[in-house]
Amino acid sequence: MKKRNNRFLSLHWMSLFLLVFGFSNLAAAQSPTQIAQQAQESYQQGNYPAAVQAYKKLIAAGYHNAALSFNLGNACFRAGKLGEAVLYYEKALALKPNDEATLANLELVRGELTDQIDHTSAPEWWDWLLQPQWIMRPNAWAVLFAVLIWLGMGSFWLLRRQTAKPWLRWAARGILGLSILVLAAAAFSYWNSYHNPTGVILSKETTLRIGPEKASPAIRKLHEGTKVAYLDKIGTWDKVRLSNGQEGWLEGKSTGRIR
Repeated sequence: MKKRNNRFLSLHWMSLFLLVFGFSNLAAAQSPTQIAQQAQESYQQGNYPAAVQAYKKLIAAGYHNAALSFNLGNACFRAGKLGEAVLYYEKALALKPNDEATLANLELVRGELTDQIDHTSAPEWWDWLLQPQWIMRPNAWAVLFAVLIWLGMGSFWLLRRQTAKPWLRWAARGILGLSILVLAAAAFSYWNSYHNPTGVILSKETTLRIGPEKASPAIRKLHEGTKVAYLDKIGTWDKVRLSNGQEGWLEGKSTGRIR
């Protein structure tokens, strides 16, 4: 790894410790803080596989946050597990959209991937429509909507309590209109998050096929780290779409879901 990349692969230790501390759903023999310390020490000593295992212990116990996913992505990258690195960086972005460090690391990993698949160009209006889900998570949109509703209700209450001032009337209408837009953004963000699942290929190499069976003709070979969108499922096979629009079937065990 080049020295200039070190700052991108630094760990979010402070965030991790603050969030892990007090979490008690692990075996009494080893506390979450001890596991996090073990992961940190293993990472700093260059024992990246051990760091990966330590972070996965926390995840297996039901603990999830952006800092943990980011750190696990770093450990996987250093351990040469490119598919898992992409998976956990994507998970981190799903929890903390637009995080600069995560985006930088993800771009770094993608440069190492075997499959460099072109993206299908989408209409500008569609790219714009997809922006809300990366600006804030669905829950954050819902909170903003609730705040705007309360502000709107307060404004209309003031209109009834005193002589209506023009600026207050316009402010109330503006807040109401903004609330409707925020509600629409929240609804779309929620729908897109849960109805358009995505994943990452974890197998070193797998085959995209025309149908959901091994005897089906092969379309192409795919390698770890390639991102896919899930379209359908039959048995243990997933129908997926690549970023270039190509569709086919993969064995489910070859991929990991982002969310």
